Amino acid sequence: MKKIICISLITALLLSACSQNTTAAGDNSQSQETAVSTSQEPAAGDTFGSYEEEDTDTSYDDSSATIELSEEMTSSEGVTVDGQTVTITEAGTYVLSGELADGQVIVNIDKEEKVHLVLKDVTITNSQGPAILIEQAEKVITTLADGTSNTLTDGTDYQLADDETEPDATFFSKEDLVINGEGELIVNGNYNNGIRSKDDLILISGSYTVNAKNNALKGKDSVQISDGIYTLTTEEGDGIQANNSDDEAKGFIAIDGGNFTITSGRDGIQAETAARLQAADITIQTGTNTISSEESYKGIKAGTELLIQSGSYDIHTADDSLHSDGDITIENGDLLLASEDDGIHADNNLTINGGNLTVTDSYEGLEAGVITINDGDIQITASDDGLNASGDSGTTEESETSASASFGGPGGAEQPDESKMILINGGTLAVDAQGDGLDSNGNIQMSGGTVTVDGPTDNGNGALDYDGTFELSGGILITAGSNGMAMNVSESSSQASFGIYFTEAQEAGTIISLQDSSGNVIATYQPSKAFQHLVISSPELKVGETYTLIQGTEADNSEKNGYYENGSIVNGIELGALTLSDTITNIADTGEEVTQRGMMGGAPGMMPNDGAMPNNGEMPDGGEIPNNGEMPDEDETPNGGFPQ
Repeated sequence: MKKIICISLITALLLSACSQNTTAAGDNSQSQETAVSTSQEPAAGDTFGSYEEEDTDTSYDDSSATIELSEEMTSSEGVTVDGQTVTITEAGTYVLSGELADGQVIVNIDKEEKVHLVLKDVTITNSQGPAILIEQAEKVITTLADGTSNTLTDGTDYQLADDETEPDATFFSKEDLVINGEGELIVNGNYNNGIRSKDDLILISGSYTVNAKNNALKGKDSVQISDGIYTLTTEEGDGIQANNSDDEAKGFIAIDGGNFTITSGRDGIQAETAARLQAADITIQTGTNTISSEESYKGIKAGTELLIQSGSYDIHTADDSLHSDGDITIENGDLLLASEDDGIHADNNLTINGGNLTVTDSYEGLEAGVITINDGDIQITASDDGLNASGDSGTTEESETSASASFGGPGGAEQPDESKMILINGGTLAVDAQGDGLDSNGNIQMSGGTVTVDGPTDNGNGALDYDGTFELSGGILITAGSNGMAMNVSESSSQASFGIYFTEAQEAGTIISLQDSSGNVIATYQPSKAFQHLVISSPELKVGETYTLIQGTEADNSEKNGYYENGSIVNGIELGALTLSDTITNIADTGEEVTQRGMMGGAPGMMPNDGAMPNNGEMPDGGEIPNNGEMPDEDETPNGGFPQ
């Protein structure tokens, strides 16, 4: 369905800005260009995050200062004890063990110095504030000792001054915070956040279980994760969040590995600027509590750029599964997405270069200003459009195209937006859409790959819908759908194409095959829904030749997405001989050439006198078309529309 965007485009921050260093003072082991640049695929060993050697070092000297947490603690060198409050005042390594039933560990040292905390079976509960509070240091590195389990819990009654909102996390740091080791950390964030750094939050390894009222993991300048196992559950907030909106080179999330199970009240992963992920196994469920149209429930959300380099992703969301206010690039990986809104939404560019992508449920499958598919195995199921090259927001108005725009090419009520484009250069794309299959407010170009579309059964939508041109120069294209708004590709295409109108609607599961005069199969396809129009294009089609159209219910060889690459119909019925008289030939199943207007319910070459849809808007088996085949008055987005 055509869309006119009503919300202004959020300005995309260019990658050139990312050449600035985003590490804290003293952390210059790796430039930001190396850490997060997406201009090319990272070489083996490259990471999106910036990890210093000391960040990954889990060793410590057995003679390090040991703090046994208990009610009997006393002060020592570098450590001040006041009741059950332990304050570390000097740089060094401190090994903590034991329990504080209602206490706190504080780090407050010189701004230019560092502390290494080692947690060995530590349990800290603080009913009135953070369990661990980093007040001042250059950096604090926390090691989860191998084979140990550590638990941090806060209460709901933080004691803050009237004008203060922080600290606000069970493990709260005003400085860079690094956590490594092979032990376990359990964090119960009853007041607000679970683990939070107001600079960089860097997680190297370990096993984490974080239950938080608001965000589970939060870093202001960045969240960078090398590896580890994460079970993150939030009531009202995000699973992982980086929120610096003042510096375009900060506010990013970099994930280079790990296993994540995120169940979040809001977004699963949310970066103010860029989110870049690789080699991770991520499961996300959002919107687990009450849904509000004022909140965001996206799976992975980025302000400027979202890059998925590799990994496995299973994402079920109440809002877009993947979302960027700028660009999205998928290089590789296995993605399984189910969304109550868009499967993938990018305000600007969506580029898919490889991987396996399945959208099992969505309102619109893929939506962006420009959608480019270079490779990959992609399957899209959508209750509205499968692919939609439109604008930058889910807030839209319905654009009702006139008959002259809908039947076969450019022209009509809406002028094409030349900035909107669907580009298909390779890969395999299968679309099952109740609205338009491939929909562009501008143009479509296809030069390779295999594209199959099971389009709409109502006559208010089409398997293909474009305002400008659809130039086809290569690949296999097969689309099936209703014939009320049916379109073929444009006459400017260099590869031949049949647009076949059926005198009667065909039942779901009917197999259609096109063979040349020697009996060679050009294409065999089995639509999953009722249809009355097919577009078939193949490099094997030759202008001037005659082909046989065959109908049946069984074909030999295996199929993928309804397409039998080398299959032919078994015991089929010949419907007619179709002559490809021109590069773009629109023809009835009986063999008569028709204009694109010609099969809208009447005989070939004729419009019905009253302009009505065929069969009074009915499909086979009595399935009535909504509004008797009329276009809807407006485009209703699900759940009242979500914030972008």
